[in-house]
Amino acid sequence: MQYLALRRLETGQATICSKLCIQTEHLIDIEKLAEDLETKIKKSPLDQNYFGLTDEQAAEKLKTLGPNALTEKKGLPWYIRFLLCLTGLFNYLLWLGSILCFIAFGIQEDKRDSSNLYLGIVLAAVIILMGIFSYYQQGKSAALMAQFKNYLPPKATVWRSGFRKLIDSSALVIGDIVEINNGDNIPADIVIIKCNEMKVNNASLTGESEDLLRSTEEKEKNVFESKNVAFFGTFCTNGQGAGIVFKTGDNTVIGQIANLAQSAETLETPLSIEIAKFIKFISTIAISWGLAFFIIGFIYGYDFITNLVFMIGIIVANVPEGLLMTVTLSLALTAKKMAEKFVLVKNMESVETLGSTSCICSDKTGTLTQNKMTVSHMFYDLGMIEANINYETLLRNPSLKASYKVNDPGFQSLVQAITLGTKASFGFQPSKEDILKFIAKQKGVSAGSLVYDQIAETEKRQAIEALIAAEKLLPIQSRKTEGDASESGLIKFVEPIVGLEKTRSQYPTYAYEVGGKPIETLIPFSSEIKFNMYVRDMNSAVRNPTDPKDGLMLIMKGAPERILNRCTKILVNGEERPFDEESRQEVNDANDQLGRLGERVLAFARYELEPDYFTKTPQYEFDVKGWKHWKDVKERDPNIKGWFPMWNLTLVGLVSLNDPPRPGVDLAVEKCKRAGIKVIMVTGDQPPTAAAIANKVNIITQPELEYFTLLEQGLPHEEAWNKCRAIVIHGDLLAEKHANENNLDDQDPEKGRFLTEWISKPEVVFARTTPSQKLLIVNACQKAGHVVAVTGDGVNDSPAIKQADIGIAMGSGSEVAKNAADMLLLDDNFCSIVNGVEQGRVVFDNLKKSITYTLTSNIPELTPFLTFIVIQCPLPLSTILILCIDLGTDVLPAVSFAYEYPELDIMERMPRNSKYDSLVTRKVIGHAYMTNGFVQSFVAFLTWLQVLNDYGIKPTSTLFLALEDGYFPTEDDVYDPDQPNFGNSNFGDDNWKTKLFWDGSTDSHLDIRLFYVHRNRETWSKCRWDPTDISIPKFWRISNVSYQQICYTVEANKYAQGAFLISIICAQIVNLFICKTRTLSMSQQGFKNTMSNWAIVSEIVLIVVISYVRPFEVGLGTRAVASPHFMIPTFSYYLLYFFWDEVRKMFIRSGTDLSVPGKISYIGWVARNTYW
Repeated sequence: MQYLALRRLETGQATICSKLCIQTEHLIDIEKLAEDLETKIKKSPLDQNYFGLTDEQAAEKLKTLGPNALTEKKGLPWYIRFLLCLTGLFNYLLWLGSILCFIAFGIQEDKRDSSNLYLGIVLAAVIILMGIFSYYQQGKSAALMAQFKNYLPPKATVWRSGFRKLIDSSALVIGDIVEINNGDNIPADIVIIKCNEMKVNNASLTGESEDLLRSTEEKEKNVFESKNVAFFGTFCTNGQGAGIVFKTGDNTVIGQIANLAQSAETLETPLSIEIAKFIKFISTIAISWGLAFFIIGFIYGYDFITNLVFMIGIIVANVPEGLLMTVTLSLALTAKKMAEKFVLVKNMESVETLGSTSCICSDKTGTLTQNKMTVSHMFYDLGMIEANINYETLLRNPSLKASYKVNDPGFQSLVQAITLGTKASFGFQPSKEDILKFIAKQKGVSAGSLVYDQIAETEKRQAIEALIAAEKLLPIQSRKTEGDASESGLIKFVEPIVGLEKTRSQYPTYAYEVGGKPIETLIPFSSEIKFNMYVRDMNSAVRNPTDPKDGLMLIMKGAPERILNRCTKILVNGEERPFDEESRQEVNDANDQLGRLGERVLAFARYELEPDYFTKTPQYEFDVKGWKHWKDVKERDPNIKGWFPMWNLTLVGLVSLNDPPRPGVDLAVEKCKRAGIKVIMVTGDQPPTAAAIANKVNIITQPELEYFTLLEQGLPHEEAWNKCRAIVIHGDLLAEKHANENNLDDQDPEKGRFLTEWISKPEVVFARTTPSQKLLIVNACQKAGHVVAVTGDGVNDSPAIKQADIGIAMGSGSEVAKNAADMLLLDDNFCSIVNGVEQGRVVFDNLKKSITYTLTSNIPELTPFLTFIVIQCPLPLSTILILCIDLGTDVLPAVSFAYEYPELDIMERMPRNSKYDSLVTRKVIGHAYMTNGFVQSFVAFLTWLQVLNDYGIKPTSTLFLALEDGYFPTEDDVYDPDQPNFGNSNFGDDNWKTKLFWDGSTDSHLDIRLFYVHRNRETWSKCRWDPTDISIPKFWRISNVSYQQICYTVEANKYAQGAFLISIICAQIVNLFICKTRTLSMSQQGFKNTMSNWAIVSEIVLIVVISYVRPFEVGLGTRAVASPHFMIPTFSYYLLYFFWDEVRKMFIRSGTDLSVPGKISYIGWVARNTYW
């Protein structure tokens, strides 16, 4: 056999391969191996239970050998992870901008202007600060995921000191005896000491998906080919077994090939793809516009330095620096919220995928229902009775009347079949917390004051025995059980009538010996065969055990359709009668009646084996392992060794169990339908039961319009198909249809069409399905274009869970299902899935809002450069002020969207279609750039022009002013309109002809009227505030940076730039409110998001600090803007715009048609064209 694990080993690791293959522990006799490992299999040969290690031995070995866990692959050093946080396309653009700033400063002639140096430093500092935050947030997210990982640690069932315990797998040591059941992970390398139909899947080790049968006898020298070994990291797919641990942790086979255990590939999620697309889109725009402006600048004659600074500004303006922080924070917050609602996520980005879900394939039992099975009805002696009152309740309340009589022969036979035909048992394993509480109560101290490992083992053992004894005194319905929900409900019914343990010990499962090893005669239940079987020794407690005539009885329990057709007789009043057509019809009618009540129905049958053939002396060897090879042989065939009857059985009766729907599931399903999510029930129950439960939980709302019901009413196929709203498909029909397509090519469009057509119906239920059919259903849903979420709990559900876009495992499910899933449902509740869908939608919704908010300010940041280049006016907004917006005031508001509450209609919308509904769509661009961005630019420019006009520069005078040549006056020149050349004595002297430096502070004292002496006096306006009027606030007249008058100086543009900045920030505050909702009014959404409220406060504080604190004014080039320059124009315009947007949203709401659940139609023009 070729092993993938070994094939992947490097040439230099060949020695490891040889060492793995020549292990010898599995070749040693079991008793000798137990002695070598210092353990005991059983204390005495007569013991039914294993003994194992003592707690003292286990504790000592754990201390010596360490935990049973693989050493985690060493992660990257913290400094490498931090450096990685400084990379990424956005950061590369910012690094490029920073480097270009340093280059620009290095090559410029006038070193007095340090703005490029400061800008380069600020850009580098921002990248580092963002990196620190990202590093911190990644650390928090990793800690959160680790916390989730440890929330449900792998467990193992182990025998210690004769007690069976459930412990963390990491606490296993060499010599422990562990039990393995179907669906369990193998917790260590073990040698099998007992097994029953046990199969394992070694795909994680070998790459081969075939299930391998285990045996206690078939030993091979090569450990990989030996059937008496099961390896750590593999899992049990069928049957049960027990084994001795001989290797743990890094010493296991997979531990020695640790690189394979940690080489899982990380697939891209829809969200990561969306983010990557957006980053590429924005980066392309930033670089393209930057280069375009750089080239256009040269065309217009600007120097290299100026063009370089423009390119830097445009690149910085386009990069949404807070986006990745928002994404990380949104996902972490949502993962935490979902954990509080009992949903654990393994990959945070899968949260958003769940929000895109358009189809949920859900189990019934335990997910839609409570998984609390109680016996409700019984059918025996061809009669139906109610059995919903437990016998223990009757004994305690004699006034109650029951429909059954415990002395009826038919009732006794059915109770006996239940008792002997089930595996479940009562069992309670006290946890550490239980033991600590008990001991603390005994000592009169608090449990928190005790340390478990410091308590004596004898004291622990006494506590365990006392707790187990106390649990047995509880009412039967409150006692803990080991087994599935159906069997647990059955044994709780029969326990007070016959005594489960006593009856099973009287009539034990027949076992024969092969090579000194006992083989129990039973076939365990599986979802594939849908029945189980026991052969019981019915005379062991009555007759002499050596009597060759003692009889054996075969008892079978399972789905009625799997049992009834095997029966040729029926038990009536203690007598076996022919199971004729009349009796068969009565049984089928009873089965249908119980199914329509939504109850799970189980049939019980028996066969009294002929004592002269099926004898104990000599032992008859029942072929319980190879029965599938002759399963259809109905009569005894001497050529078939080990044959036993599986047909011609006697029907004992039917039992139905009620499992009520979980509270709120019906509303959750209705919520899904309104959200456009199809909910498909996939269950192993029979169609009537499935249909009844589906009706109770709103999956089927009109049962009279179910397809097969319409056919039963006599409607032709085509008419029934067109009329039906619902369809309930039996797994056998699915299997038949699928088998008919085996000859079709996978690319044939006809292949799977029948399943796609079934799924196209509004309400769909699949009944009596197998796990392999579940995978077919998932594939069909995905082929139909759905984003599929699948729930599962069994080992055989793992292929469907892996195939689904979102695999959801039950917290009570098998370890295999949990490993395959993207999410764990701790409370097994369907409502939690719906909550998760809503949270996933909120993540995407909030990211879209954050991006829209961030993109909006790009336009008022870019248009100043555009106007500067095209009309050559003084720059309305400097590059460093753009950084103040993008890296200062905009960051917290953008991140605050991660905390935004969902809109009321979040679950009224159709599921997101990734083909059309991306994070950034044409409508998002239109809303951010063409609407909000245009309004912000318009108002900011009006504000800028007003400030310039108030300080002596008319709006029309700004045209071509920035690069216009003038004559630099002497220091003694003073502007005088009555003097020649307005008092400029250098006018006409080309030595003094130059351009004015509008962005610096070196010329702040200069009267621009003197400089532009060639312009007439109408170019300039009258100053709004006379610089000499001391009744006017000084900072409105005199610059607190240059200490010169503001009017008629370049300081006027500094103040105008400050007003432009404040206008954008005020606009962004209004934009924050606008982007909070896409359809709702702010009066509906409210101000619940406290982070958003604090973000607004932070914006106001920042703008005050930036504009009114002198060191920032000097460093950033801002000025203390007079309140009339921003309060009147800015506030009035933006309040009007806010109210206009409220009107727009009102039109969207009125133009939205929600009459069809799950389908939103936008019928109004505003709704169709402005809803983003």
